[in-house]
Amino acid sequence: MSQSKEILAALKHGDRITPIDALNRFGCMRLAARISDLKREGHTILDKTIRNGKTHYSEYYMDVESRTLFDGHLIIERARYGGLQ
Repeated sequence: MSQSKEILAALKHGDRITPIDALNRFGCMRLAARISDLKREGHTILDKTIRNGKTHYSEYYMDVESRTLFDGHLIIERARYGGLQ
């Protein structure tokens, strides 16, 4: 499976992914480029800038509606029980 497909599957599962997560989990050194590719394919991916002292990085995630289209039953249960942030 390609890095983009692995990243997309994780996002649709509800994971939030940072560049260090992408490196450790998928061997991906260019997460922003893979996210750009996925957005170009029409996927709705959101990001949040995390600031930690002098450093900052992006955390990528998908909204409830995007994940619901992928796996409605899982997302409905996770949302109902507070699994989403």
